[in-house]
Amino acid sequence: MTNRLYYDDSYLKEFTAVVLAASNEGGKPAVVLDRTAFYPTSGGQPHDTGTLGRARVLNVEETPSGDIIHILDSPLQPGPVSGLVDWERRFDHMQQHTGQHILSQAFIVAAQAQTVSFHLGQETSTIDIDLPDPSPQIVEKAESLATGIVFENRPVQVLKVDRAKLSELGVRKESQREGEIRVIDVEGFDRSPCGGTHVRRTGEIGLIALLGLERYKGGTRVEFVCGGRALKVFRTENGILKELGRLCSIQVAESYGQTPSGPLEHGA
Repeated sequence: MTNRLYYDDSYLKEFTAVVLAASNEGGKPAVVLDRTAFYPTSGGQPHDTGTLGRARVLNVEETPSGDIIHILDSPLQPGPVSGLVDWERRFDHMQQHTGQHILSQAFIVAAQAQTVSFHLGQETSTIDIDLPDPSPQIVEKAESLATGIVFENRPVQVLKVDRAKLSELGVRKESQREGEIRVIDVEGFDRSPCGGTHVRRTGEIGLIALLGLERYKGGTRVEFVCGGRALKVFRTENGILKELGRLCSIQVAESYGQTPSGPLEHGA
């Protein structure tokens, strides 16, 4: 079984390992390491990318036996190798995933609405909550509560407990795993079993912004962005609004046979 370095340190970018086995997966070279900092696609969170030696890591998958397969653009031979995780992609996923934990708990506080699934996409993320028709007041309350937790910059810790003691922690959801369970603890707000990568403090998320809602399978799908993605959405939408404002100004002026004036000069 591959030793998962990201379990203990989500901020680990560089590491050394040993290639234990090389194979071919879907026409691409692949390797299994004795230990890895690369996160495999799991729990709604996509895989990491980066490099192993001179090979680019294209995909990372988990096998039923607990090994992690790294699919590459070029082959590697068994032996020592250095790994480098694409930090921009990793940190983005950390912001989105920790934000999801906070948002899911916020909907429980606001409306006792449990999250039944989570998907971290390339541009936006979604949670499906078991609430058919949330009112605007509920949505605003959940978003404001989640934002408050971010602004308070609360610690986010990793707890490891035996399954028998899991219920004592007051976790938001149960885990199907046996043995030692990894729990993500947002201080004083949320505890949830999770194998994903997360930030150390909620302030690193920056912002949690809801983009839209739609009915889905009897519940509601909530689309959201966090951190750098929220900034990107703001810049895009702000640019669109400015351009629309400029076009509307031109159209109004033209309807009166005028040209819109530019900025006022100093002293005008």
